[in-house]
Amino acid sequence: MVVPMDISSLIMGASIASIVWIACYPWSKLRRLKQLEEESRGAES
Repeated sequence: MVVPMDISSLIMGASIASIVWIACYPWSKLRRLKQLEEESRGAES
């Protein structure tokens, strides 16, 4: 069943996508920061 993309479904899709992005993006950044921190700590000792 093909539903034509109307304005409300576009807005719904955009808001869901932005919520998911806001939820996931900081976690990947935090993980990367921890990884860099551990690498620099390993290089020091």
